Amino acid sequence: MVSAAAAVFGDGGLDASIDEVAARAGVGKATIYRSFPTKEHLVAAVACERLQGIARLAEQALRAPDAWAAFGELLGAMAQTQATDRILGGALASACELPELSAARQSVLAAIERVMHRAQEQGAMRPDATVQEVRVMFAGVAHVLNQADEHDAAVWRRYAGLIADGLRSVGQ
Repeated sequence: MVSAAAAVFGDGGLDASIDEVAARAGVGKATIYRSFPTKEHLVAAVACERLQGIARLAEQALRAPDAWAAFGELLGAMAQTQATDRILGGALASACELPELSAARQSVLAAIERVMHRAQEQGAMRPDATVQEVRVMFAGVAHVLNQADEHDAAVWRRYAGLIADGLRSVGQ
């Protein structure tokens, strides 16, 4: 059901209906509601899967010898995902505070923060940069690009690069 929801919400955005998800999954609407009490719970399950993927990318970035390059690649991958995945952007922008989604968000932020600390330790990133600042900048870009219905990954990657450039340590 989660993969069917991912496909439906990915195509139609979060305005797609549970009826569409049920049809794609080949089940009745009641089957969906037995597993997910509300549409919000289903969206959160899909978003959690996506966030776990980003957390895995961040964990891979921690193993890269050049933390700055790994941070830039991570932001680029996040931008690519946001550009092409209407679910993630909508779920992250929503006010949904289901515990599982909140935990997944925190896991991603913690993983990004570890990558940032490595880049700071290597002297490549501003020592005063915080993960919260990255979150705010990225969310601002995502909000504007989503409002403009911009889904060109190259555009999103450019903005991710500009965010990274703003975090580069002076003299780098």
